[in-house]
Amino acid sequence: MSAAFEFSYAYPFESAISTEGNQSNLRLATFGGAEKSPYFFDGYLAHPKTTADLLLTLSAISRTRFYSPGEIRERLLAAADPVVTCDGTQLRFEVFSVCCGGYARLDLTDTAIDGNWLSKGTTNVDFNPPMRAALSTVFHGDKAGLKIGDHGLELVKATESVTERKVKLPVRWLKSFVEVQSYQTELKLIAEIAPLELAKLLHTLPQQNILKAGSITYLVPSGRSMRLSQRPAPGAVAIGAISRLKILEPILRYAKSVKIYGSASSISAFELLLPQGKFVLVLSPNAARGFSGEGQALSDLVQKVDDSALAKVKAALTWQSKLNVEQVARDTEIAIADVKSALQILGTRGLVGFDISESCYYHRELPFNIDLVEDLHPRIKKARKILADGRVRLNLDNRTTTAYVTGDTLQHVVDLSGEPTCTCPWYKQYDGKRGPCSHIMASEMALLEHNLETDSAT
Repeated sequence: MSAAFEFSYAYPFESAISTEGNQSNLRLATFGGAEKSPYFFDGYLAHPKTTADLLLTLSAISRTRFYSPGEIRERLLAAADPVVTCDGTQLRFEVFSVCCGGYARLDLTDTAIDGNWLSKGTTNVDFNPPMRAALSTVFHGDKAGLKIGDHGLELVKATESVTERKVKLPVRWLKSFVEVQSYQTELKLIAEIAPLELAKLLHTLPQQNILKAGSITYLVPSGRSMRLSQRPAPGAVAIGAISRLKILEPILRYAKSVKIYGSASSISAFELLLPQGKFVLVLSPNAARGFSGEGQALSDLVQKVDDSALAKVKAALTWQSKLNVEQVARDTEIAIADVKSALQILGTRGLVGFDISESCYYHRELPFNIDLVEDLHPRIKKARKILADGRVRLNLDNRTTTAYVTGDTLQHVVDLSGEPTCTCPWYKQYDGKRGPCSHIMASEMALLEHNLETDSAT
């Protein structure tokens, strides 16, 4: 059974679509954030049918389990209500699949919505079954309003009713949120193709390929399109359980183009460029590997900048949709390298996300207790114990930085000169593709302590 904790969503009303004359009004109830029930937006949908279909696809991903092992019958309730961030210029909706192997984000820009921006922040929005059913009845010719929160609620607070829904919030869902932004920083644009070309590829995929957790298919550039292959090739993108992409079929017709991203760690991403913004789907290496267990963010949890620099960068966050590292460095008078490290750390605390198309961070604050992520991750807990037990010995010279770490039965050698490596069996098994081992993290912590002591002495 996966670790989870009891959580309650308290919404001031149920999200719904109401009809007034010839106009439909989509009211999305919010929870949490800077205010109890923040009010983000009040206006209209420029493309009602398109936006409704995009929201329905996003909601479908949040309720889909791409992989369900036969020997495990766990009742895991996903946090199916999307996290939404408003920065005053656009709305970003984020979700994970139930298995945490798929992450999706919908960005609605000012070309999709027109109206009044009421506040900035991050919260959850209520996506209940009746609201989803109503979204399916929205058509292109409809005149549709959009309210996120209810800016008139304060006037009728005495008669306010709260819709409360209790869920088991999976810890792995929270861990996935901090992992996926780390992995997105590795993604590189491989190709850009027409939506019709991707649709043709998806049409050839068997639906049940989804269940083959370890299956890897490669998309190989071929002229203006991509072809499927079972073998790697130059410029190929490795995709585990490629049938997961079928979830995009209902909205491909709205895209202007599709960008395909790949990485050395076999994380892949598909970005649909839309007249209304963009829709991004990021997939884990295979269906059985959710983002929660990858461990890529663990290195970032080992703090690499001092507290004062981290505090200055955190104070510079003002719901920016695009964080310019150079500008933050100038404003805070901190080195660019330290600003980048600080943003990585803040990402592990749920305070920034990563936009692959802009190749930059953006400010958002997850409405959950992200402290649970570090407390419940076994590798970082083990690393802190190794350091506390005095089992790390640093060997520093002008050319190399090496650490000797006493493990449970053997002594391991950690090379910190470049990309950290370790001689332990776990690191050799995964070759660094699932984040650092506990010995590397303990060594990085010891090196940080040594550098801080050296700086204070001088």
